[in-house]
Amino acid sequence: MQQDYKTEMRAMTEGLAEWCHRRERRQRATRTLIGAAVLVAAITVTAVALLVPPSTDTFVSGNPQCCAVEACDRITLILAKI
Repeated sequence: MQQDYKTEMRAMTEGLAEWCHRRERRQRATRTLIGAAVLVAAITVTAVALLVPPSTDTFVSGNPQCCAVEACDRITLILAKI
Protein backbone atom coordinates (compact mmCIF):
# COMPACT_ATOMS: atom_id res chain seq x y z
CA MET A 1 0.00 0.00 0.00
CA GLN A 2 2.81 2.41 0.86
CA GLN A 3 4.51 1.80 -2.50
CA ASP A 4 1.31 2.45 -4.43
CA TYR A 5 0.87 5.75 -2.62
CA LYS A 6 4.40 6.90 -3.48
CA THR A 7 4.03 5.88 -7.11
CA GLU A 8 0.71 7.65 -7.39
CA MET A 9 2.07 10.82 -5.76
CA ARG A 10 5.09 10.83 -8.09
CA ALA A 11 2.83 10.48 -11.15
CA MET A 12 0.59 13.29 -9.91
CA THR A 13 3.45 15.71 -9.25
CA GLU A 14 5.13 14.98 -12.60
CA GLY A 15 1.88 15.63 -14.41
CA LEU A 16 1.32 18.77 -12.38
CA ALA A 17 4.72 20.16 -13.33
CA GLU A 18 4.04 19.59 -17.03
CA TRP A 19 0.61 21.15 -16.69
CA CYS A 20 2.10 24.20 -14.94
CA HIS A 21 4.66 24.66 -17.71
CA ARG A 22 1.99 24.45 -20.41
CA ARG A 23 -0.20 26.90 -18.50
CA GLU A 24 2.68 29.35 -18.14
CA ARG A 25 3.40 29.18 -21.88
CA ARG A 26 -0.26 29.77 -22.71
CA GLN A 27 -0.44 32.74 -20.35
CA ARG A 28 2.74 34.22 -21.80
CA ALA A 29 1.41 33.77 -25.34
CA THR A 30 -1.89 35.39 -24.38
CA ARG A 31 -0.15 38.36 -22.80
CA THR A 32 2.04 38.73 -25.88
CA LEU A 33 -0.98 38.70 -28.20
CA ILE A 34 -2.83 41.25 -26.08
CA GLY A 35 0.24 43.48 -25.96
CA ALA A 36 0.67 43.22 -29.72
CA ALA A 37 -3.00 44.08 -30.29
CA VAL A 38 -2.73 47.14 -28.04
CA LEU A 39 0.44 48.23 -29.83
CA VAL A 40 -1.17 47.85 -33.27
CA ALA A 41 -4.23 49.81 -32.12
CA ALA A 42 -2.05 52.60 -30.72
CA ILE A 43 0.00 52.81 -33.93
CA THR A 44 -3.16 52.86 -36.03
CA VAL A 45 -4.77 55.63 -33.99
CA THR A 46 -1.56 57.67 -34.07
CA ALA A 47 -1.15 57.21 -37.82
CA VAL A 48 -4.75 58.22 -38.49
CA ALA A 49 -4.40 61.27 -36.26
CA LEU A 50 -1.22 62.37 -38.05
CA LEU A 51 -2.07 61.48 -41.64
CA VAL A 52 -5.71 62.50 -41.99
CA PRO A 53 -5.84 66.12 -43.06
CA PRO A 54 -7.77 68.52 -40.84
CA SER A 55 -11.27 69.30 -41.97
CA THR A 56 -11.70 72.65 -43.68
CA ASP A 57 -14.66 74.73 -44.62
CA THR A 58 -15.88 73.34 -47.95
CA PHE A 59 -19.02 75.43 -48.32
CA VAL A 60 -19.22 78.65 -50.25
CA SER A 61 -21.28 81.30 -48.54
CA GLY A 62 -23.63 83.52 -50.49
CA ASN A 63 -25.72 83.09 -53.60
CA PRO A 64 -24.65 79.96 -55.50
CA GLN A 65 -25.33 81.48 -58.92
CA CYS A 66 -22.98 84.40 -58.40
CA CYS A 67 -20.19 82.34 -56.83
CA ALA A 68 -19.86 79.41 -59.25
CA VAL A 69 -16.29 80.31 -60.23
CA GLU A 70 -15.26 80.69 -56.58
CA ALA A 71 -16.85 77.35 -55.75
CA CYS A 72 -15.02 75.61 -58.61
CA ASP A 73 -11.73 77.14 -57.51
CA ARG A 74 -12.26 75.99 -53.92
CA ILE A 75 -13.15 72.47 -55.02
CA THR A 76 -10.05 72.36 -57.21
CA LEU A 77 -7.90 73.41 -54.23
CA ILE A 78 -9.54 70.84 -51.95
CA LEU A 79 -9.00 68.05 -54.48
CA ALA A 80 -5.38 69.13 -54.95
CA LYS A 81 -4.78 68.73 -51.20
CA ILE A 82 -6.07 65.15 -51.32
